[in-house]
Amino acid sequence: MSGTPQTNTSMKSMRPWLWALGLTATFGIISWNTRQPHAAAQGPKPGPTVPQASAGATAGGATSDYSSRVVAFVYDSIPVTREDLGEYLIQRLGSERLEALVNKRIIEIECKKAKIEVTEAEVEAALEEDMAGLNVDRKVFVDKVLKGYKKTLYEWKEDVLRPKLMLGKLVKGRVKVSEDDLKKAFDAYHGEKLDCRVIIWEKGSEKAAMSEYAKIRDSEDEFARAAKNQKSPTLASAGGKIRAISRNTTGNEDFEKAAFSLQPGEVSALVGTPEGLVVIKCDSRVPADTTANFEAMRPKLTKEVLEKKTQAEIPRLFAEMREKAAPKLLLSGASGPVNLTESTRQLLNQEENIPGRPGNQKPGPNGGAAPKKLDPSVGGNP
Repeated sequence: MSGTPQTNTSMKSMRPWLWALGLTATFGIISWNTRQPHAAAQGPKPGPTVPQASAGATAGGATSDYSSRVVAFVYDSIPVTREDLGEYLIQRLGSERLEALVNKRIIEIECKKAKIEVTEAEVEAALEEDMAGLNVDRKVFVDKVLKGYKKTLYEWKEDVLRPKLMLGKLVKGRVKVSEDDLKKAFDAYHGEKLDCRVIIWEKGSEKAAMSEYAKIRDSEDEFARAAKNQKSPTLASAGGKIRAISRNTTGNEDFEKAAFSLQPGEVSALVGTPEGLVVIKCDSRVPADTTANFEAMRPKLTKEVLEKKTQAEIPRLFAEMREKAAPKLLLSGASGPVNLTESTRQLLNQEENIPGRPGNQKPGPNGGAAPKKLDPSVGGNP
């Protein structure tokens, strides 16, 4: 089966999840002030004079002369102010982005209480790590990776990296790495692996799975036929083949238990997974790598497990922060909070899912990898 094609992660895996958590930069809520256009003066038109920001300007750009700060001119002398632009954007994007601003403000307030800061140097270092993981320079990262998803470098730094670093610091004291975590992670990398094929029946197809199971279990030809004709096009094209799996890497304990109970040629019972019912056929068992040294890998494993456990804890922390803040969204059309656990998880995964970034198959919160859908790219080779 070594010639079975494998599916590489495409750039489509980088999903537009930034907006879900609501951490995009937005304009503050401002009051509406209707103004009449200025009449054109007789004679030569004076050149436009741009008012300077007052001493009361804040980091967010709000000032006491907010309605008169100019961002553009038309007809040489008629100004377009920051207030005009702000109201224009609020009317079109305000309710959509308000959740973003509220969540960002909650994180900033909690960090201020905890005397936590994230410096520009830390954000820049995180950016460099992303680019190094992709083996690209800044220009390629901006022009190819970010542009393809309509994200600017500013958005990536301020809406992904900075809040991730802030939340990571907030949650730091709540996360510990145990010896058992490290052993599970080591086993995920260097323990025994299983070379197998799978067939998945999506939810709602349970009757079909049960009616076909006996034939699939008892005949290699029937298993191969069903594997090539299953509904998942990715799995079907690979004849059900997935990369060799390790323990603690699939995120599904029942699936791993069923898989590692098999000997070559054996077929599992039907196993329930989030995708539906699955049957597994063991083609071979790959022995553990006995040359790997646990102590030599300890620093790397500790870092990776700590990162995963931090990511698992952040949604819980943010849900607590949100409940404590009790935000009330007053802007017409603004939605209430959605699934906070999922939205924060999406933010964190945004960076993890950069296509081509190495190390994405890492040990999960308890030493195993984060749950993944079953397809030929899933496996136990982190």
